[in-house]
Amino acid sequence: MKKSDKVKETPVLTERDIYNNQMHNYGRLFTWISLGLICLVPVLYCVAAGTLPDWEALGKCVPFLLGYVAIGLIEAVSYAPLLGTGGQYMSFITGNVSNLKLPCALNAQNITGVEKGSEEQEIVTTISIAVSSIVTTLVIIIGLIPLLIFQEQIVEVLKPVSPYVIPAIFGGLTLVLIAQYFKIAIIPFVACILICVVGNLIGYGDALSQSTMVIVGMAVSGISTTVLYKLKKI
Repeated sequence: MKKSDKVKETPVLTERDIYNNQMHNYGRLFTWISLGLICLVPVLYCVAAGTLPDWEALGKCVPFLLGYVAIGLIEAVSYAPLLGTGGQYMSFITGNVSNLKLPCALNAQNITGVEKGSEEQEIVTTISIAVSSIVTTLVIIIGLIPLLIFQEQIVEVLKPVSPYVIPAIFGGLTLVLIAQYFKIAIIPFVACILICVVGNLIGYGDALSQSTMVIVGMAVSGISTTVLYKLKKI
């Protein structure tokens, strides 16, 4: 019998493969729907107002937008092992990944003690992100009622503490990650701090934005982790 006459065996899909395929199909579908709705907002605004965008001003924003595209790609790759298939699609569709969805997912994984990369981690992470999205929506709806009534008073009260909200969230998340993965996390953490300190001392602090340091931290983390792995330190 010739090799060409042999019947090719169809690969047997496991339940997890079927689940991942379904999540990818639904995830892509709802991602495109979400992108369409987001892009529809400025279009409808222009139609309702009977005006067109300032193309010259919009062109000046292209480099800024490309920077966000790069950050989005980096986050998609770096967050994938932590969020899982379903959790990643849900997080990027609903937003607030770094300050809400990722901390919630990590906290749920720590509480349940699931194994990294396991099916249990996928389930726990997806459920925690779904609950986080629902709770966030409910809190926003409930919070809008007093905000509409006492907008000026609430803004005035929260204004002094608002600059500390994001640092507090990232600070708590950083401590958790460093405690869990000390050897891997401490090198990029210290490197980013040193870069920021030196940058401010020599007058380049404005260039070291959050988006810039995300890229720097990812690069340092990849290099240091590879070196530690080859040295059999992790």
